Amino acid sequence: MKEAIRLRELEAECRQRALSEPDKKWYWLAQAAKYQVQASQKLAFLSEEAGAPRTPEIKLAQWSHVRDERRVMDPLPDGRKSPW
Repeated sequence: MKEAIRLRELEAECRQRALSEPDKKWYWLAQAAKYQVQASQKLAFLSEEAGAPRTPEIKLAQWSHVRDERRVMDPLPDGRKSPW
């Protein structure tokens, strides 16, 4: 969090310098935009990290070895069963 705050401070400093140095205005605005993006990414990462569980939960599927009758097709119109 401290790093994100520092990045926001750097962004503000760059915006101030853009006002005080009109000949380099676009350079300082570009620097401010860079710090803004970095701070946003840092905050997004921190919020994502806070919402994630410490250890991932993994549930393994249990497959039955019996025939699943739900998948049995009806006989073909001429009475034959499907080959598969």
